[in-house]
Amino acid sequence: MPSTHFFNKPIVVKGLAIVLWIVASALALVALNGAADVILTVYAAFFAEGGLYGAAYGGGVALRQIIILFGSLLVVAFIIGGAEYSLRHVPTRRLWRIFAHVLGAEAAILLLMVML
Repeated sequence: MPSTHFFNKPIVVKGLAIVLWIVASALALVALNGAADVILTVYAAFFAEGGLYGAAYGGGVALRQIIILFGSLLVVAFIIGGAEYSLRHVPTRRLWRIFAHVLGAEAAILLLMVML
């Protein structure tokens, strides 16, 4: 089993990686709710008939539950995988690029959520 040598790195870099991982994990949970809202809004735009509790209401509730179920499994995998990746690649540029891409994608989902 390879050693990560995580404890030999400077404390500031380790702390920054841990803080960014926690922020990305929390934003992933919020973005999951936002993504479910966006998908449900699109579903309602195409299938709702205008009533408050129309025929498409049950389908919308079921769709949201399915999105949250599978999305939460992906978020848990992201949190665990992100922690493992962060521990192994702390001082590299690759880790900071991954954080930038993840935070950018989460910011785009949150921006889309706010726009709708």
